Amino acid sequence: MHVVLLQCELEHRHQAPHLAGALFASDLRGAGHRVRCALVHPSALDEAAARYGDADLLLLDSIFPFAMVRRLMEATSARVVVGGHNALQHVLRGPATMALVGAARRTLPPLVRGLEHGAPLNSLPGLWFRTPDGALDCGPAPARTSPSAEVTPFTPHLDWDYLGPPRAPASNLRVPSVVAELGCVWNRTALGPGGFYDGVLARAPQIEATPAAQARLDRDFVAREGGCTFCTFRFQERRGHGSAASIDLVLAQARVLLAAGARGLSLQTEHPLPWLPELLDALAAHGLTDVIDELHVRTIPWLLLRHGADLRRSIARARAHGVQLVLAQVGFEGFDTTTLAVYNKGLTAEDNRAAARLLGALHAAETPTFLGTGGHGLVPLHPWSTPESVRDNVLACRADAPWLLPSLTPFARIELYNEWTPLFWKAADEGLVRPDPDAFGWTWDYADARMGELCAASASILTRSGRPADVLVAVANLILDEPDPQARRAAYLALRGL
Repeated sequence: MHVVLLQCELEHRHQAPHLAGALFASDLRGAGHRVRCALVHPSALDEAAARYGDADLLLLDSIFPFAMVRRLMEATSARVVVGGHNALQHVLRGPATMALVGAARRTLPPLVRGLEHGAPLNSLPGLWFRTPDGALDCGPAPARTSPSAEVTPFTPHLDWDYLGPPRAPASNLRVPSVVAELGCVWNRTALGPGGFYDGVLARAPQIEATPAAQARLDRDFVAREGGCTFCTFRFQERRGHGSAASIDLVLAQARVLLAAGARGLSLQTEHPLPWLPELLDALAAHGLTDVIDELHVRTIPWLLLRHGADLRRSIARARAHGVQLVLAQVGFEGFDTTTLAVYNKGLTAEDNRAAARLLGALHAAETPTFLGTGGHGLVPLHPWSTPESVRDNVLACRADAPWLLPSLTPFARIELYNEWTPLFWKAADEGLVRPDPDAFGWTWDYADARMGELCAASASILTRSGRPADVLVAVANLILDEPDPQARRAAYLALRGL
């Protein structure tokens, strides 16, 4: 078959292809298929359709919003399969009719072979699909897999095309990923009496489904509820080998990527800190720190606090080996009590602020060996945000994480990626969700009517001038302190310079 893998590049135009796609491409090519791969910026969607429209099969990652999938399907004659962490939502509510769900190194080649030879769709492991009458159905559950089974043999195809605005040279090898484990380390439920989600009932999406698909929805998604309430990893059981085996797996990948020309690596696990010093020593023992310039890692705030001593040891080992350690993608999300409860982050506002202060202090003390204040998650706007919570977040960031202030904008809204999370269930119970056929099926409204004014006024002011966080707190203060709408309007115009 002529197979094309397309990865959506919504923001990061200078990054390596996803590791999973790079491995899928080499596997399919080894099985005799003709394979092409491309990273596609939204501005180049029509170019992608014209260039690859003669494919037999388009494999799309689930980062593509529904509107983009729809345009590709209308512009090509290829069959389309969506894969990735949010793939199931695409067949629940989107235009796609097939999705490959879960770790797919062992299920994708049989799927392509089955499609080529006309096998019944419900015989293909890992596949979810809509029947001709619109019902959801699925193939058998894929076998449980380990990180090493998904990663080895490690033969990634990294020569991907790029369609879009100008891109830095050698971006296909810009800090590629290495996998240490799969799944979610933070899998605690948000449901139960006494908490923010008190009284919320877990349930599968309301959709016509075969008995097999309904049973799988209940077992593999709803019953595994746990973790951050917006995350597409939250239902994925953590699968790892322990520190020694994880280090060996990372070394095997690092050798290949560094030999290919990479000078940085991104370690894929939320829980690297206890064994990170040993990994750095192992990289040095194998001569790999001679060619690696930077190692990117990530974690979550309560693990950062728990393993601060391990992080300090890691920084010392990085300095000894001449490697820059970059800690990014820490999901702070917000610094007020309600937001942390909404997202089920597992810590208090003060603990979250302490984690931010720790990163800021280490960054200031250990630069350039350690960089710790870039690329972190902050999503303070959700259905239960208030002007008070917006103000609290700006003031907390000013005090403890000024490097996060640029992330505080009137557009920093949480995305409803799927509909089997407590956040979605509670928002739906309160009448705060509505269909969005262009994103991922749904969007949401604020429970507090004042937030509409806050976001609209802030966005309007920012079209003329101002820093987002400063504008947000100024508008929040006006809403909280000035009861007269006409006086607030005059103040907004003054902030716009009108």
